Amino acid sequence: MRKSLKSAPVVAALLAVPVSAMAHAYPAHETPPSGAVLKLLPGEVSINFTETVNRHFSGIVVQGPNGKQVSHGEATLERNNPKTLVIHLRRSNRAGRYTVLWHALASDGHRTHGRYSFQVTP
Repeated sequence: MRKSLKSAPVVAALLAVPVSAMAHAYPAHETPPSGAVLKLLPGEVSINFTETVNRHFSGIVVQGPNGKQVSHGEATLERNNPKTLVIHLRRSNRAGRYTVLWHALASDGHRTHGRYSFQVTP
């Protein structure tokens, strides 16, 4: 009985210590969304992440149906929203599947990456 009483404060202290969240930045909302079928290629792609991202170590690249990059410039953070990256696209009338490749560094230092696609039809 004495052993359990002695260990009770230790257990209570461990439970009281805050555990840092293992946050990772994953897409919460994409524009255009994954699997979308569009009549025209939009002027930009934006991804809203679940966590704040570091603009300098996060990015988006969009490839056209021929595999060539249609995004230009660097991805920027949406004004007043450190969770949303935006990349501008070159004008293109090419129909087909467009692939969005993204990578993100969350403000807590965790890295994530992924891809999704959308279609443009005539």
